[in-house]
Amino acid sequence: YSSKQYFLVMGLQTYSVYVSPDPSSVPWTALTNVQNVNFSIGRQAQLDPIRAGTASIVLRYPTGYVSPVAALVAGSYMKIENDNGVLTNTIIWVGFVTDVVVDYGIPFGGGVGTADYATVSGEGGFARFGRMNGNNYVMAADTIDNQITNANTQTGLTLSWTSTTGAPLVAGTTVNSTWGDWVARVCQTTNARIREFGNATTIVSPFNNNVSTINFSDTTNDATNQVYNKITFDSLADNFYTQVTVTPESFGAATVTKSGATVPYRGYETNTINASTAQATDYANYLLGNYGTARFAISSITCMAEVQNSFQLDNIGASGLILLSAGTQVAVTFRGTTFQCLIEGVNMSATPNGALYTYYLSGADLNAYLILGSTTFGTLNNNRLGY
Repeated sequence: YSSKQYFLVMGLQTYSVYVSPDPSSVPWTALTNVQNVNFSIGRQAQLDPIRAGTASIVLRYPTGYVSPVAALVAGSYMKIENDNGVLTNTIIWVGFVTDVVVDYGIPFGGGVGTADYATVSGEGGFARFGRMNGNNYVMAADTIDNQITNANTQTGLTLSWTSTTGAPLVAGTTVNSTWGDWVARVCQTTNARIREFGNATTIVSPFNNNVSTINFSDTTNDATNQVYNKITFDSLADNFYTQVTVTPESFGAATVTKSGATVPYRGYETNTINASTAQATDYANYLLGNYGTARFAISSITCMAEVQNSFQLDNIGASGLILLSAGTQVAVTFRGTTFQCLIEGVNMSATPNGALYTYYLSGADLNAYLILGSTTFGTLNNNRLGY
């Protein structure tokens, strides 16, 4: 082991973990003797609540009692890097330490605890919005990007909006719980996802149209196709509804029912900050169009890092970063058929025995919005221009 790298995965991938109280002014400290790395970003299913990413690191702590790592405390920045991935020292997760638990073992002698282990927990930048009270801030009706500017001023945090079709108008509201709840409602209203990079959180419009140059295959294993060892199809019972009710905060509720459906309806209800009942009705119709038919589709794939002929598993997402992968379109080839999917979330787990990357996916048919010029989402009469 070196002071920086902690293990080599089957001769391919080497991972490192660092902490710093403030990377802008204090150098990163490498954690040594790391035994296990795990992180999750995004969500598993399309209608799951928006949530912050998480990470967990387990390391041997043989001299921790005598000389603890000063930066290894709650609130410090933490990052995980793949030292020999697509890029040297590729950041694959970055967030903040939330907890450090040390399990002191026996024996201990001469300042060395050979059986001492520390578990370090971390969370993504979105969690900071969830920890900040809104103090009943009155958010005026405006476009999303203007409301985000106000939110940044009020919180001192960094939130942004990305879309290829501009920023829609949303209603005013009073932030009487946390700023995280407000961000989640913005995402619910616009059918958006989030991406986290340290202290920066981005709300990603479904119209962002980020297409990966790296895809997945059950047979092809090269620089543009990563082979997977497990694929899961799901009937998606939690994504099947015959009646949808959208209740905007300042306007009347909109309820739409699938033609021919009979009681008892499979109902889905959501509260939004849509700018009008008409806008809420458009959104309800969109949701019913998406989820009004029972489907059997890909829900996840799992890839082993060490079997890739040209490792690219970290290179799937905006700017080629896995931690910015939510909302990225990927192609999955299975038994001769290619399925277009969107990444909802990712889980990665690595030990000295290997690394597994699981990508949670939704089908393109569950993302039926219209993006002009897109071969997948640009089909007239099959996609919706907006809602």
